[in-house]
Amino acid sequence: MRVVVHSVRFPDLEQGPPEDPAVTAQLVEIYAGPSDGPGEERFQEVVSTPAALSRMLADQDVIVGRHWLFVDHFDAGRVEHFLRKLIQNIEGASWNEVAATLGRLAQHELED
Repeated sequence: MRVVVHSVRFPDLEQGPPEDPAVTAQLVEIYAGPSDGPGEERFQEVVSTPAALSRMLADQDVIVGRHWLFVDHFDAGRVEHFLRKLIQNIEGASWNEVAATLGRLAQHELED
């Protein structure tokens, strides 16, 4: 079984584009489901630039990096293309196996 990406959303962009694409962190939501049936589930991660991470570290001593994707500058189209290309190669024996693999990249809505 493979995974099918139904949509990729950047909820923070609903407020408008980032002031500086080189200094931003944006939430991305990936809606994906099994290739052999209906349904979809949400997976989320943060897309951050190194400069945005540096600013966050100025306020916090430690940041856990799970479910983060780093880019030199933020471009929603480029990020979406990368994610779709990466995710299309995920396969497994069942949806649970596929979702667990995808969950290593982005937080599964059913995780925790």
